[in-house]
Amino acid sequence: MANDLTVRLSFPAKPDYLLLARLALSGIARQLPLGDELLADLKLAVTEACGNAVRHAYPDALGDVAVSYVVRGDVIEILVEDQGTGLEAVAVPDEPVTVPVDGGMGLAIMRTIADELEVRTGSDGRGTTVRMTKRLPTADAR
Repeated sequence: MANDLTVRLSFPAKPDYLLLARLALSGIARQLPLGDELLADLKLAVTEACGNAVRHAYPDALGDVAVSYVVRGDVIEILVEDQGTGLEAVAVPDEPVTVPVDGGMGLAIMRTIADELEVRTGSDGRGTTVRMTKRLPTADAR
């Protein structure tokens, strides 16, 4: 892709809006060398990250989820941020997961799909930021 691309969206932390994150990714994917399987995987990962924010960030369901897609060269970075209650210390798997894990599978799924996964407290000390990075295949490897 010749130019860098950044797309940002924000939506209420309600399950009804999760589809927006997937639709935005589908639109971006039209300009990228993504095959159907990789696109489906990335949609799953972003849905898991956004779903975690919707389920856990705001006990009173009042707040927003922000999603940014940043394409630079042969990499797409997906950031999912909330300003909610934040996460306690989260163990992000070091390697892709191939066996069932205790608790929710969201982080394990994201780690398996992403080349890099980082989960941290938001920049102002509130909320949670999930950063997933995926190297894009070359156009002839699709």
